[in-house]
Amino acid sequence: MAKKNNGKYDSGVNIMGSVPNYNVMLDYISDTYGITEGSTGAFEFRTEKSLKRFVSAIESCILKFRNDTHKKLFFDAIADKTFSVQERLVILFWQLTYSNLLFSRITAEVFMKAVYSGRVTIMAEEITSFLRFIKETEDGELDWSEDTIKISGSKYLTIMKKLGLADGAIKKSIVHPVITNNLFVYFIRFIQTVTGDKTLHNPFIIFSFSEEQNIISRLKRIENIPYWDVSQIGTEITIDLK
Repeated sequence: MAKKNNGKYDSGVNIMGSVPNYNVMLDYISDTYGITEGSTGAFEFRTEKSLKRFVSAIESCILKFRNDTHKKLFFDAIADKTFSVQERLVILFWQLTYSNLLFSRITAEVFMKAVYSGRVTIMAEEITSFLRFIKETEDGELDWSEDTIKISGSKYLTIMKKLGLADGAIKKSIVHPVITNNLFVYFIRFIQTVTGDKTLHNPFIIFSFSEEQNIISRLKRIENIPYWDVSQIGTEITIDLK
């Protein structure tokens, strides 16, 4: 187990990687904390202790919100069955980039860099190397054993596989999600809600799986006129939500 410390990062990635079924988890979150009603017995674990462990991980790793607008945006989306299962998993992915700092950092500095460089595979060793780098260069962070670091690297990619963003065994293939227009509208609302940044300099833009020019093109599509106004001065783009 990871040692407890006062650092920014926790080992929630390890527990999240062990949640067996993310589709069921989304329903559980919506039924238990959100706006739908259903069975809170959706998770099937051998012991009550296991269930409590996973519920604790959900509460600490996922259910963190900047404000009530962010909270409503997330719960409305995961309850909206016009989103496909895979779209809801992408929404969960974006939520994790906000709610778990270590997941966000690994994703931004390792996974998304691989995506934008055109790579098709990624390995757990790349994640563990990055975690060692944090441990060695940031005082008080990741004061973990080597075993915990290796587990975290593996569990991170397990999470990505369960989110539908990676596939395979040891060497994972990177899966590019289909960002439908409904998802794109959600994403723009999400990144503005969690940061207040209305520009394409928004730090969460990196999680879009899209190059900047493609984002600009999508922002200006006729079907998106009801959702926002786009203004451009030189190369600077500003998005004002309606």
